[in-house]
Amino acid sequence: MKRILYILSLVMLLGGLEVSGKSYYNSISNQFGGLNAHPGMRMMGRSKAIVDDKLVEENASIGTAITIDTIEVNSSAYRYQLRLANLNNKQGKTMSIKNPMTGERTTITSPEWGLIFNYDNNSGNYCAVVLSCDNSTPYDDITDQRTMKVTIVHRTDNGTHELAQTHLTKGISLEDDMNTICVDVDEHHVTVSIGKNELQQVLEASIDRPAGAVSVGYLVGPGARVAIERAVLTIDNEKQVNARIMWTREDLDAYLEQSADPIEGYWKYLDRDMQDEWLRIGGRYTLAVVRADDGYDIIYIDGAQVKQSLWQCGMLKGHMTKTVFSGNYDLWWIDATMEPIEKDAYATIENGIIMTLNFPVFKSQVRFAKVMSID
Repeated sequence: MKRILYILSLVMLLGGLEVSGKSYYNSISNQFGGLNAHPGMRMMGRSKAIVDDKLVEENASIGTAITIDTIEVNSSAYRYQLRLANLNNKQGKTMSIKNPMTGERTTITSPEWGLIFNYDNNSGNYCAVVLSCDNSTPYDDITDQRTMKVTIVHRTDNGTHELAQTHLTKGISLEDDMNTICVDVDEHHVTVSIGKNELQQVLEASIDRPAGAVSVGYLVGPGARVAIERAVLTIDNEKQVNARIMWTREDLDAYLEQSADPIEGYWKYLDRDMQDEWLRIGGRYTLAVVRADDGYDIIYIDGAQVKQSLWQCGMLKGHMTKTVFSGNYDLWWIDATMEPIEKDAYATIENGIIMTLNFPVFKSQVRFAKVMSID
């Protein structure tokens, strides 16, 4: 299977994921592995079954139903991705739910569904990305706008605590089609991406990962009927690079102002030619190039969107090593997650004004233009 990387802080599109860590495809043989440990389970209005190669769960009770995968995560960093839909999310649709204690029925129009991560197997506490859709003025065709609310929550014995929230109108299905939710989790942080056809980073939050093993899963709110098409858990065991701060902005300005080297200077994102089934760009970077050893260091200035909280102005982003061919360099790059890309990459510089970073394995390249100064 092919190895998909974060290149240039590039984030993978929808579909299967395999990085240098180990990946678990819960949708193998369309049986969904540990997510469907108890097929056909029925309890308090909750039912689960495999329908048309999808894992479908319905919740007709007043409480939120959660399913936790039997696979445990011991790594400090991991990615979990679900391709799923709420089949009861049609605009104007009303669902009936029942209180199992009293038998009383009520109706709901905007059921919640989502992804669970950092489930603490000792305490039962967990974090979740919760989705729900609603209309601003459902009876007014002129002013009405349908949106998806995306919320990161932390559920503990003391209640549910909201960590971050946003509202989306584009790039996602606002009714009952499939969306993909993806979380990138490390020891102190989570990044959430979501999309119908391609992922867009929408939220970040600081959250400490529980000690020991954690688990992942999904949630089905009252009145929701969730269909899961694919679930992918990727354990990342690669060591990160120390992308240390090498320059201050003031020192760079002073140094580059005196430089006569046509390669040294500031470079801004120009354009890209990429295979979207492999990669999409995660930031429109501004970089600095300065002479170092057998070539040039590439210094990050700004523009990161994927894992932007990890990057500060002056950090090392890569290195170009001279080759026997004029204007051609072997490229070493640090990706969005601070992991190195050391092979099968090269850079070219044309007329001292266009720098192209090439990743031929992925049939992709990104170009930067040299600029006299930056704000």
